[in-house]
This record gives sequence, structure tokens and C-alpha cells, in this order.
Amino acid sequence: EDVNRAIMALLSIDKESRTEGLASICYKRTSGNPFFLLEFVKLLEEESLLHFHLGLFQWKWDEVEIETRTASTENVVDLLQHKMEKLSKEAQEFLQCAACLGASFEIETIEIVWQHQQVIYVDSSAAETGTEELLATIVEQNYLEKPE
Repeated sequence: EDVNRAIMALLSIDKESRTEGLASICYKRTSGNPFFLLEFVKLLEEESLLHFHLGLFQWKWDEVEIETRTASTENVVDLLQHKMEKLSKEAQEFLQCAACLGASFEIETIEIVWQHQQVIYVDSSAAETGTEELLATIVEQNYLEKPE
């Protein structure tokens, strides 16, 4: 029920029965975890399984297609992992470095860690893109939030 209310709020839908099927799928994939729920809904939109129809001025989705295309994963963690695998190898390595720093860090710190990682792993694909560009990619893909 909470998941359905969250879906209704996210999609600005007033009729509970309209979102029950979608909410059921979302609950199966996220166990109702609010963070995972948001990530799952974002993923549905990114994969064009959920889209806003301008002509009808409403959100549209196909529950059968969502169920089918997300059935191979047990939960949203698997889906996020699959999404991360679409990043370049370099961006994945950068994200791993950032993850080691914890929930928040200074840009200068990730620059030092990233430069050190490049020196250690000479065979790495890491030498091509600068820290700012990689950070922008990771932020754009919603893996990190850049402080204001």
C-alpha cells in the first residue's frame, strides 16, 4: 500500500487502482525500500518501460513488458549492477575509487586517489579521461551527488 502511494505521488496519479499493478511489480523488485523504489522507477523510465505521453498528458506503462524485462533480476540491486555495467570501464573504475571514500568526500581527495590508481595500474584504461569529466559522468548517471 505504501509503495502504491509512493508511485501515485511520483507519477501524480490520483486513482489508486491505476497504479496497483505497477506498484505490485515495484514492490516485488524493491521489497518496498524507498531508495531502491526510486532507483527502480528511474530505471523503468531510462529503459522506456515507463514514459510520459504528452498527447494524453499522463504516464504510460505496460505491466506485462515490465514484468518480463525485469524478471531476470531478483531485485533492484541486480538492476543497478546491470546499469553500472553499461558505464565505460574507466567510469566503473572511477566509481569504485569513489565508493572506497565513503558517503561523501572532497573533489581533491578523489583526484588524489584517482591519480594514484592510474600510477599503480599502468595497464588500466584510466589515463584517458580527467577527474572532472569522470565525476560529471558519474553525477549525470545519478551514482553520486555533487555538492552545491
